[in-house]
Amino acid sequence: MKKLPFSFLLLCLWLTGCTTHSKPGIEGYVVKKESGRILVVASKSEDFSSTGGLKEFYPAIWFSHASNKADIGDKVQIWFDVVMESYPGQAEAEKVLVLPSKKPKDADLTESDAIRKALASKEFILSNVPAVKSVTYQSKTDHWEITIHSGESEVMVQIKD
Repeated sequence: MKKLPFSFLLLCLWLTGCTTHSKPGIEGYVVKKESGRILVVASKSEDFSSTGGLKEFYPAIWFSHASNKADIGDKVQIWFDVVMESYPGQAEAEKVLVLPSKKPKDADLTESDAIRKALASKEFILSNVPAVKSVTYQSKTDHWEITIHSGESEVMVQIKD
């Protein structure tokens, strides 16, 4: 009888150690890729104005061990454990899930393609942490509208489809 509780304890410890986080630590867009890592900026802002912080803050993390799994413009979910608290943060990706890129019925480009082109435009070459705020395809005019938050400004870039 004494072996059952010890065996049960070992099983519980093993299961606890082998489980991964059930929810991703961040969901956002890959906005840069360099030196074997990717920069992911959250697609939704957080409001820290009640504590004296920014009203529109976009969490951002450089991930190592993820550069061969995602490209600039991809929307991703990433699981990670420890993050170095700089801005952008730095962490090692445990799991990377690239979400399917939307391609509207009449569009030639995918959402990822349009974001990639917008981020390559001259407005964002010098930007440290561009946050993709919204992406919309306008079928009547056959172009994409990508709103990007950068620093304290916001720019709407139009990309011809």
